[in-house]
Formats: sequence, C-alpha cells, structure tokens
Amino acid sequence: MSLINLKVNKQLLNLKFEGYKLSLDPIPVLKQPVVDGVQSVSLGNEDYSYLQTRMSLLHNSLSQDPWSPGCVFYVNSKHNVLWTSLGEDGRLTIPRCVWSIPMECSTSHANATLYFPAADWAVLCDGGRSLYILYTPSRAAGEPWMVYHTHNLEISTSSYLLHAIHHTFPTGQQIDSVIATVLHKSKLTDELHFPESFAFISILEWHSFVCGQDNQIWSKKRTRRLYGTTFPEYAAIDNIGGEAICVASQNEFQFYFDSEGIVHKKSAAEEKEVLPSKYTYIQTPEDISVYFRLPEHIKKGDLQVNLCSGRLEVLVQGNCVLSGDLANFIDHQSSTWILKDNKLEVTLFKAEAGLMWQELVKGNKEGEELMDPALVEEVHSRLAHLTSDSEVTPSNKMPFNLEQLEECDSTTEQLTFQRIDGNEHIETHRANLGGHQWLFCRQPNPESLPPICLRHDVDGILWQPKNVSSEGEMEHFEVEHTATFPALGYVLASKQDKKFVSSSPDSSFAVISDCSRHLYLYCQPESLQSGLELRNRKTGQSVAHIAKQFVVFLENCDRMMGLAVSNECAPVCVLSTVEAMELRKRKIGQLVAHIAKQFVVFLENCDRMMAVSNECIFALSQDILYAAIVKCG
Repeated sequence: MSLINLKVNKQLLNLKFEGYKLSLDPIPVLKQPVVDGVQSVSLGNEDYSYLQTRMSLLHNSLSQDPWSPGCVFYVNSKHNVLWTSLGEDGRLTIPRCVWSIPMECSTSHANATLYFPAADWAVLCDGGRSLYILYTPSRAAGEPWMVYHTHNLEISTSSYLLHAIHHTFPTGQQIDSVIATVLHKSKLTDELHFPESFAFISILEWHSFVCGQDNQIWSKKRTRRLYGTTFPEYAAIDNIGGEAICVASQNEFQFYFDSEGIVHKKSAAEEKEVLPSKYTYIQTPEDISVYFRLPEHIKKGDLQVNLCSGRLEVLVQGNCVLSGDLANFIDHQSSTWILKDNKLEVTLFKAEAGLMWQELVKGNKEGEELMDPALVEEVHSRLAHLTSDSEVTPSNKMPFNLEQLEECDSTTEQLTFQRIDGNEHIETHRANLGGHQWLFCRQPNPESLPPICLRHDVDGILWQPKNVSSEGEMEHFEVEHTATFPALGYVLASKQDKKFVSSSPDSSFAVISDCSRHLYLYCQPESLQSGLELRNRKTGQSVAHIAKQFVVFLENCDRMMGLAVSNECAPVCVLSTVEAMELRKRKIGQLVAHIAKQFVVFLENCDRMMAVSNECIFALSQDILYAAIVKCG
C-alpha cells in the first residue's frame, strides 16, 4: 500500500486575499413550474438509523448531463424523468418526459437517482430493487430514452446510485455502477465482525454489466460488495480500466463478497508485511551510490545501464528495473557502475556538489534512502549546541490564546481516502484527510474521477484523483491540487443552514445553497483593466484583489431539493418550479484590480434545494425549477 501525500501547490494560493464585498448588481433568474412536482419519498418507519437518514439527506434531485452541461433531468411524483435545458434564446425549454419508471416494477423506498456514464447511456436506480441501463440518444435535444436492461438488486431497503462509468472494448462495452445501501448487521454473514456500538452497516455494491457490439443485449458480468461502519462521503470507480474503487469515509471500507472468486482476507502478519525496496541509495555531498540486489545467475552481459545528465535507466535481462528523470543533474561521463557479489552498484557524481537530493528519480517511490553514517555524525555535531541533557519542565500555560479559536477552526472528522483494487481486494493507496473538513464533491469531467474539495486553513482546496503515466515509467495513482477557492472553508463554517455546495466545472466560481430561498456565489478574482489602480483608504496600500459577494433570492422556494452548476448558469430545483439564475459578464467599473465575486440568490416558493452546470446554476424545489445565468469575469 502506498501513502498519498496531499501536496498543496503554493502557486494556486491567494495569500493576499482580504475578504468578500457584497454586490447589489441584479442577477437574472429564470423560473419554470415543475410538472407534477418533484419526487420526494420520505423515510419509512424502519429507516430510523443515522446512516439511513444521512444517505437520504445527501440526495440531489437534479441530474446534470456532463456532455451537455446546460441540460438537467429530474424525476417527478409520477415517476417520469423530465428533461429541460437553457435554450440559445436564453430561456428555459419546455419540460419533456424522456422516460417513465415502470410502476409495476418499482418498489422504491427512496428517491430515484440518475447518472450518465457515457454520451448515449444512462443508469437509473429507482430507490429500491431495480437498476436500469438506458439508451439515451441526443440528450441535448431531449430525445426519448429506451431501456436496454433491468437488473434486480435484491435489496429490501433504500438504495442510491453513487457513480457509474462506461468502457468500450473491441468486442463490446461495459458499464460499472456503485449502489449504496444500509443494512442491519444481523442481515450480513456471521463471518463479518463489527463493534457492538454499530447496529447498521453501509454497503457498497459494485455491479459490472457487459454487452456485445450490437448494443442490444446486456448481461451482468460481476458483483462485488464492500462494507463500512460509516456512510461514505465519496465513492467512485477508477476511470482507467475500472479495476479499482476509490472511497472517502470516516472509517475504512473493505471487500467481503466477489461473484468471481473468494475475497482474500489478510492476516495480521500480512498486514504488517512491508515489501522490500527495489533499490537503495546513499548520498554524500559529492556523489550518490545506488544498489540493486540481483539473483545469483546474473552476469555482467545481462545488465544494461544507460546514464544521461538528467536520466537513469537500468535493465536486467531486458527487463526495466528503474527508469526515469533524475531529481537533479549528474556528471554522466564520470559516473560508473560495477557488478560485485550479486549486487549492482551505480555511482552517480553530482553536477552540483554539496546539493542534497530529496529523491533519486522523480516520482519513483520504489527505492529507499540510507543515511551515510559520516553525514549523520556531522549533522549531530552541528546541532549539539541546540540539545540538552536536562529534562524540560512542561509549562501549565497554553501555547496560544483559546479565545482566538472559533468553532469553524475545529473538526471532528477523521476522513480517510482509499483506493482499493477490485481484483486483488487489497488497498493500494491511502491518504489521511484528518484535520481537513470535507466541503463538497463536484460532478466530474466525463473522462476523470470526481474531484473533491477540502478545507485547508481558511481556503477550499480542490483535489483531483487521477492515474498518471509517463514514458519509461509504470502508471501510478496520485491526488493533485488543481484549484483554490479563497476563504471558502471559512465562509462555509458560517453557513449553518447550507444544503448543497458545488462549483463550476472550470472552478471559476463556487455556489452555496441554503435549505431554502438563497444562493451564494463566490467567483475567482478577475483582472483590472490596464491603467486602473485601487488603493486601501486606511493603509494606502495598492489593492490587488477585491472579493465581491452576490446573493440571489429565489421567490416561493421553501425547500431546496437540487443544485447543478455550469460555468454560466446555475439551475436550482424547488418543489414546484425550476429556476435559472443568469450572471452575464458585465463591466464592474474602474475601481478594482482583481474581483472575486460572491452572488447570493433568494428563491421564492422554494421548499427544498437540490444541482450546478457549465452555463448556469440550476436549483430545484418541489414545484419550481430555477436557472440563474452565471458569468464571473
């Protein structure tokens, strides 16, 4: 298992951010009645656990098409899937029923959930036992859908579709989906052991479906199940090959069932076993010695060592053992290698003597650095004056003033990000997210895993899990810092009534919705026109960034049920109306150098919020769909 280190990209941080200013600029909001009201299934008497309640409250009734971000879908009270979009004329199109959930098959205990794994395929879970694979031609035009496969989940409680992906192969195609449910531990096998304090267990069902080139007949290929004692904040199938699942939760998830074989459970000894390093190296201020342990039968003719000023490649009998760019440059003409006692020793002379390298090969974690005893002794001697033989008496005084801390500065969440191999059933990567509040998970780019946003200090940091491969190196998994939302973590801590949080696909702005009526928008800084200058009246210093806040009020919105965001439009779903908020690019004047805007939208008649798109913000209540057209800049 590899530990993932979340490295913040300092170039993406705004260290001079000073706060948000409220803007009174009007924001166009489009509103559309919802046909027959949004589906709203209440929890049954048997759904009384915390996990079941949390799973229900996380539901977003607006589903956005990642291939056409201006299109949104929702299920109404009559089990019809309705389509609407923001037209080229700037108006919401008339809702159109694209498919109806079969009533005779529906045993829903929860709201239906919808996901789009491909441009012409959709997966829908009715909230109960049925999972549908739907062919969806021309979704942007609202064409009718066709059901190609119906699968019985054999679930007697609420079920939610969390993620789905699509793969195309020369012989056909495959769709993988992740279904979440909550079961009482008495319904699980006796081989699983849980603490007595946990009565209900979260279950993730990973279903794989395949079909031939004719696209007509789908069949179930494989079913895998994982369990955990908490409901996951994040669950997604790795988009590269679909051979692993990523989960973020307060407690670990692990496999307990696989229809294709027995799940191997590691013993305590195996859990503690550490794989040996492929190589070791020792460095001095002048050179680096790299050692490879080889089998007994290896001869000098079986080895090939290629040295360049910035690259190292080692092959044994034609197999690559180590290849990649060096952390710094070497004098390749002076560098040598030798085979002795079944051990290959490569001596690299540094081009810049005295520079201590942080790693040998960039991004390679398969080696281990051994400290040079002479170097360690020298460091100890230099630090001797900073040490003492006498014990330091602890002070009763606090090292900081507790009055300076606020509630938003603390978190009880101890989240863990896991990547678990679906074939070997072992955890391949892990990242400790403890100490960083979970802010939101954004709808992904169709070709990538969903990004996650965590609080770091006061900011919101967007992290993108992804597979990375480069020439001459094996593919590896990492989590990259891709965007920063200034002070979003601090702002969210003050929103006690927040329902949904998201951002535009290009990270140009973030959106927060209340449980009813209000939307708050925070845009990234924008540049000042050339020749303009703004100074702080109190300090006289030149101001480089001004954060502007916009509040959007949606009339008649008592409960927000869905939220979906695009770059220019934010649709909102309330119980009876669909509204779209329009935020066109406008000249702010000659007062700002960089403007980060916050928009707050009030929704009339909004009973519950729920979804965000690339061209607007959609919000959904029980009876209204709102769309606010957004353009920060």
